[in-house]
Amino acid sequence: MKSLRPIILQVTILVFFCNVTFSSPTRSGFYLPDSVEEMTLRYKAVKGLIVLPVIINDSINLNLILDTGCRNLVLFGKRFQKLLQLNPSRQIQFSGLGSGKPVHGFLSLQNKVSIEQVLGESIPVVVVPERNVLGVYENVHGVIGYDIFLKFEIELNTLARTITFRPAMKATAPSGYVQVPLRIVDSRPIMSSNILVRAEKDKSYDLMIDTGSTLGLLLKTTNMKDFDHSTAQRVIGLGFNGPIHGYRTTADRLQLEGMHMEDLPTGIIESPWHNYASIGMEVLKEYVLVLNYCKSYACFRKHT
Repeated sequence: MKSLRPIILQVTILVFFCNVTFSSPTRSGFYLPDSVEEMTLRYKAVKGLIVLPVIINDSINLNLILDTGCRNLVLFGKRFQKLLQLNPSRQIQFSGLGSGKPVHGFLSLQNKVSIEQVLGESIPVVVVPERNVLGVYENVHGVIGYDIFLKFEIELNTLARTITFRPAMKATAPSGYVQVPLRIVDSRPIMSSNILVRAEKDKSYDLMIDTGSTLGLLLKTTNMKDFDHSTAQRVIGLGFNGPIHGYRTTADRLQLEGMHMEDLPTGIIESPWHNYASIGMEVLKEYVLVLNYCKSYACFRKHT
């Protein structure tokens, strides 16, 4: 499999807001202990993706891909049916990119989750027993997304392979970076952008930062005729629902507020989301990336 597209959960399970106070006796969501100002750990990289060591309920040791395109913590495999308390009446249908059938999972509530000093209480977990879209990655068990980003400013350094967690509301945008405004739409981090492909007129896109994708740029359109492509469609990746068919090309220029990137590897697919795009790890690996959902910014600093 050349790429793994973002898993998009079209269901709202549980939302924690940035202004939840930690003074109440019962905590929910992720947090750092009061004595810890920030926490940095080295992560494993699998085909360019960020894989974190996660423990659920003090006993289940896992490796999870950090995926900004995913709302919840999701585990793949039948064995997790026995390890977690599932509600059989809470079946969830997953919808994502690809040409296959939808995937179904089951919800488990009130789980404890830890990533070293990062702690989580009352965390929902979705278990998909029948189809493991991560089977091509050795010893990877699932994905973790929005829940972990909601409470922290997260800094990703792909060169050092480190991830740093800071309380989001106490953090400030770092100096020496380009700061780009960020919107959170349906749990996904979105930037405004203009993209120029093959010397055509540049177009405006809502651009998602997608740490769960091994691709560079992915452009989605309702009309493939908008793009001048000379090659036949082919499989350019594998999504949650199966193979993704489209075209490969090069984007001449990606313009964000305050910065631009040039000559980016790009895929183009037909999709109901017109003028929607994503930027994956094939491009993001060239930068130190800081994401703060609560304060609505992303910061970029190119590796030197």
